[in-house]
Amino acid sequence: MRHPAKNVVLSRRRLMAAFVGAACLASAGVHAQAPAYPTKPVRFVVPFAPGGPTDALARNLAAKMGELLGKPVIVDNRPGASGTIGVAAVAHAPADGYTLLFHEVAATFAIQPVITKALTYDVRKDFTPISLAASGPIFLVVNSTVPVRNVKELIELAKKKPGDVSFASSGGVGQLPTHIGPELLKMKHGLDLNHIPYKGAGPAMVDIAAGRVSMIMTTGLGSVQQFIDSGKVKALAITGDKRADALPNVPTFAEEGVPLPELSGGTMWGLLGPAGLPRDIVVKLNQAVVKAMASPEVREKLTALNIEPRTSSPEAFSELIKKETETWGGVLKRMNIQVD
Repeated sequence: MRHPAKNVVLSRRRLMAAFVGAACLASAGVHAQAPAYPTKPVRFVVPFAPGGPTDALARNLAAKMGELLGKPVIVDNRPGASGTIGVAAVAHAPADGYTLLFHEVAATFAIQPVITKALTYDVRKDFTPISLAASGPIFLVVNSTVPVRNVKELIELAKKKPGDVSFASSGGVGQLPTHIGPELLKMKHGLDLNHIPYKGAGPAMVDIAAGRVSMIMTTGLGSVQQFIDSGKVKALAITGDKRADALPNVPTFAEEGVPLPELSGGTMWGLLGPAGLPRDIVVKLNQAVVKAMASPEVREKLTALNIEPRTSSPEAFSELIKKETETWGGVLKRMNIQVD
């Protein structure tokens, strides 16, 4: 004969087991039904106007990543305030993976924090590195009517006629290479160059081709090639230790006897999200960047721009950012550039 108290205890245990089992099944069902990222379009915020190398590179990457992620990746151009408006928009966005920053690494993390007095974000705390994307050498390009054949003659002209030689920057004060490149030349050779700022490289190149501005230092050939082909502008030199396949007759700065070691790495671009971006989303985006930049169609388009795919892990990208910050800190202080 069964004891009544034992029957009650057993019944309670069975009820509890059934309840816990049902709860676990329900929880598993909720997790199984959770939609996988992304469930809607992803935005790449580019802090420049359309038409420059950063914009062109972002659009090529976005198109391929959209295919890989299964949702559109849209480029959102937000120029202004030396690029800090677009950067701030991402810093203050929800950390859900739908608002990301595509930008030049040194300008964002090494240069603007030094030269800008009041940023609305902290570059050390407000971003999650996802991946380095690409890099490219920097060209010095002048209007064809400027009476020089090489960089040394350009420097001599600027010394003879202080203020007459002008340079265009894109994206505002502190951008690399369009502003910081010429400022480096000024500092090293004691030049007086006239700075003309533009929101993007596209509008700047139009004025250089028309002869309203003397020169620009820019990365990639996307906004430059048509003007070189038409004879309206000419490239005088390129950074790095080798000539460009696209312009094999253009010497390096070192070959011209005007070395710029600070610019030897050229321009580097990467993808970042707001602080606190979940690790699974970071990994998924990193994998998509690596696959996109390795695809033949993207590599072909970048080759035409004279830009090379250069991807990394999130951790390696974070270390690169630290290195760039250390490289530019002392140089910028000697330049004495300030943005109010």
